[in-house]
Amino acid sequence: MKRHFWIRAKLFLRQARWGFAVIGAWFFLGTLIFRYSGLPLRDAILNAVYLKKNGGEIWDLYSFWGQCVLFGIVISIFFLQALQRYNPQEECRMVAGELRDHVIVVGYTHLGARIVEHLREAGLAYVLVDRDPAVVDDLVRAGEPVVVDNAKQDSTLVDAGIAYARTVVVATNNVETALLVTKKAREKNAKAHIIVRCYMDDFAEILETLGANEVISSSKSAFEGIAPRLAAK
Repeated sequence: MKRHFWIRAKLFLRQARWGFAVIGAWFFLGTLIFRYSGLPLRDAILNAVYLKKNGGEIWDLYSFWGQCVLFGIVISIFFLQALQRYNPQEECRMVAGELRDHVIVVGYTHLGARIVEHLREAGLAYVLVDRDPAVVDDLVRAGEPVVVDNAKQDSTLVDAGIAYARTVVVATNNVETALLVTKKAREKNAKAHIIVRCYMDDFAEILETLGANEVISSSKSAFEGIAPRLAAK
């Protein structure tokens, strides 16, 4: 949660921009009113922002309506933020969309979990994509950048920031998902380095044709680790 403080602050300011605009307009209007009533510019500004009171019916009227306007806006802003916190998945999705030069991990499998853990420990920016909310519940509760949705949908990769990702790791166990995600990721980002784990060697060439930079075969990797030991005494 702390790692993404500035992103969340940016999102808050973006969501509350109209409220701050209304507050700024109210202070500007107040400055004009007090200036027109005969106060010097400095005193007019101080009265408008409630740091000085010159008295009179104008200030009392401005103060009354100002409290109604400002109090209503502030309450609305925090009320909306409170409602948003009841939807942690949407908040995590919004954080994910703000990241740049990050790693997208598709599939919270055993491999995907290891990669996410490594990225978190290294303090590297990442977005996890997985359709099963139960599997990623702990990460969502921690406020991590997770997109809980089907990776095969265009909107999912877009919300994961595919256009700005530097690396895409397809760690899903579903071959169809791996093929389609590889194709869509390459179409949406020509520069990203795409790494695909595939446990079926027959699909390696197809994945490379679709845009994968590296296809890591589970059986081949296991064989390369075991082969040197076969001749050991």
